[in-house]
Amino acid sequence: MNLGRLARAVLGERWFPVIGARYRAFFVDLEKVIDSLPPLPDQANILDVGGGDGAVLNVILRRYPNARATLIDLATNLGGSLDPERANRVTLLPGMTLREYQAMSRPRPDLIVVSDVLHHIPPAARPGFFADLRAVIAGARTVLFVKDVEPGSWRAMAGYLADRYISRDPNVELIGERQVRDLLSDVFPAAVVRPTDLLTRDRPNYSVICDLPSEKS
Repeated sequence: MNLGRLARAVLGERWFPVIGARYRAFFVDLEKVIDSLPPLPDQANILDVGGGDGAVLNVILRRYPNARATLIDLATNLGGSLDPERANRVTLLPGMTLREYQAMSRPRPDLIVVSDVLHHIPPAARPGFFADLRAVIAGARTVLFVKDVEPGSWRAMAGYLADRYISRDPNVELIGERQVRDLLSDVFPAAVVRPTDLLTRDRPNYSVICDLPSEKS
């Protein structure tokens, strides 16, 4: 059992989200992350890939009270940070891969969120991850929002060490904004890929917006 699961077991479902939010706030300001999102339709449909406890969705859904979301993750315990009044707008799909999700009947997402996921994927597997995501999108028009951590600062190193030794992820390896933009441009050559101002507002956190046009005639 890693320390994160141990903390959940000790603190219980009531206190773990509270303590977890304070722990997370040391590494990232989620309000600033969501500030860097593009405007969404009032009744947006959101796909959160690898969103875990739902902390990012919690902030998005607070700002967009008519939006709905689907959260998929390889983990089996999802949505622990969702407030009860927002949890009923989220479909949780634990233990699910992108390929499994692709096989399902699903609504077209207005926004796809990939937040702090890439640095948990081994570098050699990252192009395949986005290729699977492209298959899920299936040529539809949507916006892909990628948030991660720029290496090279003490705060980034602290996050890396927390992932490596507290979350016990042996695959963690940070990836820079420029690398993400290049990777997205390779996988989605027709997309417009642009950085946001998050890196200047909450370093070392950064986000990238990838506007995906419809590929259908």
